[in-house]
Amino acid sequence: MTRRRWIAAGSAAAAASALPAPSFASPTATTASPLPPPFAPDVFRERQSRLRAAARANAIDAIFVTPSTNLSYAANLSIGRSERLTALLLFTDGPAVLVTPFFEADNHRRDAVVDDVVTWREDEDPFAAAAKALGKTKALGIEGSTAWDTGARIVASSGAAARDAGPICDGLRMVKSDAEQELIRDAARRTQAAIEATHRRLARGLTESAVSEILEQEFQRLGVKGGGLVQFGPSAALPHGGPGDRKLAAGDVVLIDAGCRVRGYTSDVTRTVSFGPPSDELRKVYAAVDRAQRAGIDALRAGSVPQDVDRAARKVIEDAGYGASFTHRLGHGLGMDGHEPPYLVGGNTTPLSAGNTVTIEPGIYLTGKLGVRIEDDYAVRAGAPPASLSARPGELVVVPV
Repeated sequence: MTRRRWIAAGSAAAAASALPAPSFASPTATTASPLPPPFAPDVFRERQSRLRAAARANAIDAIFVTPSTNLSYAANLSIGRSERLTALLLFTDGPAVLVTPFFEADNHRRDAVVDDVVTWREDEDPFAAAAKALGKTKALGIEGSTAWDTGARIVASSGAAARDAGPICDGLRMVKSDAEQELIRDAARRTQAAIEATHRRLARGLTESAVSEILEQEFQRLGVKGGGLVQFGPSAALPHGGPGDRKLAAGDVVLIDAGCRVRGYTSDVTRTVSFGPPSDELRKVYAAVDRAQRAGIDALRAGSVPQDVDRAARKVIEDAGYGASFTHRLGHGLGMDGHEPPYLVGGNTTPLSAGNTVTIEPGIYLTGKLGVRIEDDYAVRAGAPPASLSARPGELVVVPV
């Protein structure tokens, strides 16, 4: 998410009372509600058991995980990477061991769900300490986001043969439990509320950057850190264009693509509205994107092939005459990362499974004119339509000037 300085937006306040409630059913409160409780240690121990079983099936003796969302997932330790080695050694037939700097050990013991902690001091080689802990490990699975030099050094120090543990972590994380889905739903609810509150503060002359700051403020009022893209008029035709200095004018499309994190799980929601009466072209484009999203949702089932879900939505846009203007995939997985497998894109033929959580986000981008994207979050279910994790909008919302 884009992070910018906190600024005042007093000129927007005058417009707040003029905006009617949106035409879709979702929360509009701008005060914080309690966060869901964190997961208990047993959740992480169960995850470690499943990681061990998957590693065993792939002839891996231990998995090496440095700070990342995979470390958060496996051991409840959410820290950034630095030049000092911290790593989880998850033995297939043994304990979960955290290797960490001595001066940080007590801090990590407070949060990490592990069986043992091995420390190293500032004048010692941390990779030698990790290699000693690995002992006679022959096949070492390296977590997929590990820096190349870190992976190379642990392999050189331990003498173990490197194996790719990325698919093991991805395979387990792609299937979300009911509790994980509820965290994404909570994050989506707060995201929708923040976007709607931002819509109520729109005013002529505000810049994209100023509205981006308003959006961040609304997230803070809801008790989370969040933010996103804010784009007006022709800027909305850039799918990932960042907020700039363009000023809001009557007739502009306003596209806000935003998300936040709740207990480590993310949301990703995009809303496109019209600031003042929309043009006939905007209505036509919005209607095509709306139909495309419905088609993608209808195709989203356990057992469906991701590229077919993408094609179902894409065909609607092609039939409307805008095929060349839908320039990205239909959607992506989301969970502890904002973008993660599975991806709803041409070429992905791995069937979807119940518990996959994904975005459905078709868009049409007319260079120099406008862009429209509608994005919502869904959980794939077996033998049933997907579960909605965000409240899908209805018709185009018009914000009074």
